[in-house]
Amino acid sequence: MLALPLSWPLEGRRVVLIGTGDWLARKLTLLRRTPASLSVYTPDDETAYEGVAPERRWPTVEDLSDATFVIVAFEDRAKAEQGATLVRAAHKPLNVVDNPDLGDFHVPAIIDRGPLSIGVATGGTAPVLARETRRRIEAAVPPSEAQLAEFALRLSPHLRALLPHVDERRRFWEDVLESDAARLAREGRIDQAVDIALAAARNPQPRQGVVHLVGAGPGDPELLTLKALRLLSEADVIVYDRLVGDGIMDMARRDAERFYVGKARSNHSVPQDQIHSLLVEQARLGKRVVRLKGGDPFVFGRGGEEVEALKAAGIEVHITPGITAALGCAASTAVPLTHRDHAQSVSFITGHAKDGDFEHNPLALDWERLAAHNHTLVVYMGIHTAQTISEKLTQHGRAADTPVLVVENGTRPDEVRRLTCLSDLPETLRADPPKGPALLIIGEVAALYQPTAAHPAVAEPARIT
Repeated sequence: MLALPLSWPLEGRRVVLIGTGDWLARKLTLLRRTPASLSVYTPDDETAYEGVAPERRWPTVEDLSDATFVIVAFEDRAKAEQGATLVRAAHKPLNVVDNPDLGDFHVPAIIDRGPLSIGVATGGTAPVLARETRRRIEAAVPPSEAQLAEFALRLSPHLRALLPHVDERRRFWEDVLESDAARLAREGRIDQAVDIALAAARNPQPRQGVVHLVGAGPGDPELLTLKALRLLSEADVIVYDRLVGDGIMDMARRDAERFYVGKARSNHSVPQDQIHSLLVEQARLGKRVVRLKGGDPFVFGRGGEEVEALKAAGIEVHITPGITAALGCAASTAVPLTHRDHAQSVSFITGHAKDGDFEHNPLALDWERLAAHNHTLVVYMGIHTAQTISEKLTQHGRAADTPVLVVENGTRPDEVRRLTCLSDLPETLRADPPKGPALLIIGEVAALYQPTAAHPAVAEPARIT
């Protein structure tokens, strides 16, 4: 973040503008929508400006003594520098239009919805990008949000007495903005909306906790679903695992309490039963809990066990699916999991033994079915059992030269792809063991993979047989 977006109250404040022409006119148009008292100086300029009577001179340092901040708006760089020097002598915060190197702060592109304003800033480096981003946001924020903001402005002064604790007020706002009061406000029935909201604030009901099992997808933050993003922004508590990257956590609510419960092979930082207890405990405190899992919660994510534990404890639970790793890796590598000519079916299996103990918990799978020709087999967590997987499939009829694509850190910037065949798979992984989570795509479709300059194949390409 190059700059920190701030909100500057202007009620009863004086703002000074120094400049000429269209550059000054654009800033005047913006600032006239605020309650600030505006003083305008236009040296060497006789242009008429709507709504103001400018002074046709340079201000003095004394003229700036009670200014909250000053905006200098000249197309001519030399005049902009002259204005900046004057303002610095007065020790006032300074914005210089289109010359960010001369100023102290930048004015963002603004979406104006009455009391609700949204700023889009690029640190002064790309104002056109900020304007285009603003345009897209404006399309997504309906004008009725101005009515909702007016409702919030009128309701807010009453809440400190009714709900003295900040957490109470935060939860009240989260609930009321999803209530009938908010709907009425958006329809313009603000008096009625305020009455309903105040009645709810005077008689607050205990909040019921809830747990959302949310799929974070295969790694690329842009593959997160819209619902998952909304739940992350609303969560009081986020319980997340090792496969959830920083890019996704950066989109979560900033002040949410976070619990890391990451797991690696045979190394569970928090045992599963303790995760169950944590989810139940936080929900019983009336909190909105997001259990954030890599991929999809119900595809080798132990989501079913967590749902059972939560229901047994009487906790409300909801599931939000995510893009599972098999689908993410298939898309990232352009390898279809089914293909009319090469694979008419697909199976997802885990190569991870229960409790990580392969010696005492062998992979008891229907190997004969999994070894079928023209069938794609996707193996999650199969790196450490690749030797057994290779042997079992070949023993049950799979050709030794069946192509295998190993995708490490799928959909992420550090994705690595290894193309090999079934008989060579164990040696390929021993020679260059993956350092991140990896997926095996076994079957004729793997030979359709085409290496690129960004992702060259580590091993020799296989051929469809």
